[in-house]
Amino acid sequence: MIPAPQTLLPLTLTDFGAVRGSVALSDPLTLTLTPGTVLGIVGPNGVGKSSLLGAIAHSGVASYGSAAFGDEEISKAPARRRAQLVSLMAQDHGAPGELRVRELVGVGAWASGREDPAEAVDSALARAGVAHLADRRYSVLSGGQRQLVQLARVLAQNTPLVVLDEPTSALDLSHQRAVEQIMRGLGNQGRIVIAAIHDLSLALNACTRVLLLEPGGTSHNGTPHEVLGPDRVFAAYGVRTTIHTTPQGRRILAADD
Repeated sequence: MIPAPQTLLPLTLTDFGAVRGSVALSDPLTLTLTPGTVLGIVGPNGVGKSSLLGAIAHSGVASYGSAAFGDEEISKAPARRRAQLVSLMAQDHGAPGELRVRELVGVGAWASGREDPAEAVDSALARAGVAHLADRRYSVLSGGQRQLVQLARVLAQNTPLVVLDEPTSALDLSHQRAVEQIMRGLGNQGRIVIAAIHDLSLALNACTRVLLLEPGGTSHNGTPHEVLGPDRVFAAYGVRTTIHTTPQGRRILAADD
């Protein structure tokens, strides 16, 4: 079990957005995410979901406006302090191939200065379901295994703000469900989780809020059911859809024939 971080504060975006080549990728965003929020960022390819995540995490993507955790501006925090506030799992799962899995996951624990990094690594490996890979070299892993190892690295970092870019894109069905449960579990601990998601059914089931980015820069923010209604999905994607609910209560967004 990954312990909850002690600092649980809101994340406030004020007139915020990502910039690429001096061009803003969306209209300014102003919203507050309270502890426990799991926000899914959805939208068609190319609207800037990954760039927005990188801007929030201040990981090499230029931004405008303010992104503050509590009263602390993330972009102005020293690198070590920022690593204690926010962890990022990017789409690019690259890492030095000679590293063993345990060493790579340990980078997360080291970055945020965990008091017992070895225990943090073991716990994160187990939570992500990759403890059996601990002594393998990263270079020999499959794409899905690398994705889970990068998730373990984020878990070992143990930050109150967790940013995930397409966390299930390379995973089979059982691991997709496991990651969904991890996302909800992090929210239940009071963390703020922000994830770029293409699977709209995942957004319906894992997220408490959804931010839909549309071509042209407009956005919509609200509950999954509010944002992923058929009219709004059609406006963004050009596809007619229906939300189905299974007897077990899971919601599935399917394209209409």
